[in-house]
Amino acid sequence: MADRRRFGVQHLAAAGIAAVLLAGCVAAVLGNSSQSGSSADTRLRGPGDTATRLQSAVQSRLAADAALRGADVQVYASGSVVTLRGTALSAAQSSAATRVAKATSGVSAVVNQLKVP
Repeated sequence: MADRRRFGVQHLAAAGIAAVLLAGCVAAVLGNSSQSGSSADTRLRGPGDTATRLQSAVQSRLAADAALRGADVQVYASGSVVTLRGTALSAAQSSAATRVAKATSGVSAVVNQLKVP
């Protein structure tokens, strides 16, 4: 009888260990990893996310540039190509917007459709 109990306890312990190990694997695959939901988690990132991040990066850089104060620039991104639309106060300001956008990491080309009054 004691042998039977020992055999049952060993199987129960082995089953418990297997369950814990499988739970860890499932958690890592389904999104409970240490980077899940962070910017480093690229598992479910689609191509649109890259364009959105690029658009935000260009908008931030344009807003921070003193030479572009007073300009009304909208930024659109498709892949790594950025399109600038809106109004610049001068041709120099329009050129500055193109230069800032091109200098943003990830931008391969800039289409400048800014209007100058």
